[in-house]
Amino acid sequence: MRAFVDAVSTGAEWTLLCERIASLLGTSGAAVLRWDPLGDVGRPLGAHGSWEGEALERLLALGRCEWAFALTDGPAFARQSEGKIRAARDPMTRASAVSVPLHVGPERVGALVCTYSEPRAIAREDVAGSELIALCVALVCFQQDLTATSDRQAKRIARLMDDIERMAINLRGGAPRGEMGTS
Repeated sequence: MRAFVDAVSTGAEWTLLCERIASLLGTSGAAVLRWDPLGDVGRPLGAHGSWEGEALERLLALGRCEWAFALTDGPAFARQSEGKIRAARDPMTRASAVSVPLHVGPERVGALVCTYSEPRAIAREDVAGSELIALCVALVCFQQDLTATSDRQAKRIARLMDDIERMAINLRGGAPRGEMGTS
């Protein structure tokens, strides 16, 4: 648990965070997916481990994560069958993956996916643990969004200050600051 808390609080790399989530929950894999509303797709931020014996990162790179966003209000469950992913709402369905939405306020920003090596009935405690960790991961996503917004605003302010400086120079007749002619 301490390793997970340290990873979240220090903003560790996503794959390392997924490794710690899988270890904490005792799953064969974990992934954090970010929802891209413009492209209407989920994009993996990080993944670690396997899903039914296949590398989770490879499956997600192939674009096989849309099922994780099938439900916005609660967890979704899935298993692989004959090369296809079968998703369900019922936790008692034999599943090998659970997807928990990441919410920041009313907005769904992503999903936490926890995978298992074989289909099984997923216990309520496993779902509750995934939901608790999803809250923490959503906060990390929100913090990153705020940091990105702050960085963009700082760059914009710097550009505006440069523009103001150039306009001031032009208004003074092209003389650099402090060198106005005195006659």
